[in-house]
Amino acid sequence: MKPFEVPPWEKGAEIIEFKSVTPAGNGVAAAKKPKKKKPKKKKAKPAEVAAKKPANGKFNYRQGGGPLAPPPDSASSDDDDVEDGIRAMHKVRTGRIEKQRPSTQATKGGKKQLNLKPELAQAAVEAMETAPASAAATPSSSSLASKLQSELLGGRFRYINEQLYSVTSRKAAALFRQDASAFEAYHAGYRQQVEKWPTNPLTRIIKTLKRLPKTAIIGDFGCGEGKLAQSLPNKVYSMDLVAARSDIIACNITETPLQAQSLDVAVYCLSLMGTDLNEFFLEANRVLKLHGSVYIAEIQSRFEDVREFVRCLAACGFDLIKKDVAVNYFYFFQFKKMRHVPKTTKLKSFSLKPCLYRKR
Repeated sequence: MKPFEVPPWEKGAEIIEFKSVTPAGNGVAAAKKPKKKKPKKKKAKPAEVAAKKPANGKFNYRQGGGPLAPPPDSASSDDDDVEDGIRAMHKVRTGRIEKQRPSTQATKGGKKQLNLKPELAQAAVEAMETAPASAAATPSSSSLASKLQSELLGGRFRYINEQLYSVTSRKAAALFRQDASAFEAYHAGYRQQVEKWPTNPLTRIIKTLKRLPKTAIIGDFGCGEGKLAQSLPNKVYSMDLVAARSDIIACNITETPLQAQSLDVAVYCLSLMGTDLNEFFLEANRVLKLHGSVYIAEIQSRFEDVREFVRCLAACGFDLIKKDVAVNYFYFFQFKKMRHVPKTTKLKSFSLKPCLYRKR
């Protein structure tokens, strides 16, 4: 070869031949080889599973030899004990705590029976007896007895109170005639309720009536224990179904023994009980002088419509002078007799919602 002479291409270059990627006589790329599918595991037949499971239906656990393993002398315990022990250790390790369910009460005839403690049963017996508790009674039993006595008293008060709100004044009078102790039981429970009130409405009425002349004659309709008469220097006729004192007139306040047009003031403090309030105010119209005043205090929840209440009293001959319905828990009214309405006038009966005390 001569210097600086470039050899021909076919002689100076090494020709590399590559293998054909396509099959001979076909210009299309070869298809990808399909992936081999993994053989599916055959599901064990129920017969085979039953054959592997022990005959007694429980799996056997091999007892370990670690620090938590039971002592060797318990190796002969049955499979149930071993299974329960392993489950208990697993619950402790995972932090699971199971609460024990309370044992069910003994039943008789499908009904639950209440098992009273001996001291509670003894206290219940003592509460029902009229004799005082013996000196040997413990302080805890005495407190339980007094609590039960209070609950019994409250229960009787609620029953009598419901009866008075749901019947006429005549039926209420018959109720107290049949049971002489019902009146005292009612007022004993009433005193307990007064202690829970934010204020006593009778205190406000007494303060208002003290501004009147001492010559004004007052009638207290539904006086209860007659506290109004003891708080004023005026002449006060205290009237209720039962006379708690000698100076109280026992009568139905729809039929009082007072003379016509003999009073200057009529007071109804929490005494508008019954379903015949029209007869209450027709009697007040009879015994009040013309332009005489009526003072009313009642629980707020008893009024559905104050305007309807005012219209009912207007039919009985009274006009509204003043009302205070902004006071919490109680409403206060002052009416004035503007005309005479005979008691024989037929008026539609009206009443307020009953005030029923719930058990606490």
